[in-house]
Amino acid sequence: MRTITLPNLLTMLRILSVPLFIIFFKTDIKVATVIFVSAMITDVLDGIIARINKSRSILGSILDPLADKILIDTAFLLLASVVLMPYWMVVTIISRDVILILGWLLIFIVTSKTEVEPSIFGKLTNFLQSTSVLLLLFSLICKTSYTLHQCQIINISEKVLDIYLYIMVIFTIISLLDYLIKGIKRLG
Repeated sequence: MRTITLPNLLTMLRILSVPLFIIFFKTDIKVATVIFVSAMITDVLDGIIARINKSRSILGSILDPLADKILIDTAFLLLASVVLMPYWMVVTIISRDVILILGWLLIFIVTSKTEVEPSIFGKLTNFLQSTSVLLLLFSLICKTSYTLHQCQIINISEKVLDIYLYIMVIFTIISLLDYLIKGIKRLG
């Protein structure tokens, strides 16, 4: 099985987009949003290409979720720094990711298995986290680039956004529990 595949290159591109996202988050939020959307598109594309070409690799199964965590966790940290979401949510999200990485390392040490099988809860959590970042970025664009009247739809939906964030955090916790249960079974 080849290590350097198109899906793996797209995943590495996603990781390399993080510093650009950070720079533009501070200087031009619209460009940062385009970078984030482009990175998320590479996430979808690398999965599709890997399935079509049957080019799944061990490296890809490790790098892909890691790239997601790096990008999404960085975005949440930046968004919390401008008070668009509470830090406790970011701590919950990053804690889940750290626990998952440590669990993966433990499984690797004990069993020598490197494959990371995403669960339905993990995929749903990734979707909810990605869309939460997008919604928060759009909200930030609106708050910094347009008048209150132009952003009326965003202002009306801030309560909906808050509810969405809480749902995302709930699924973040559910996916952690799901992975913990599966990890314990794998070790047993």
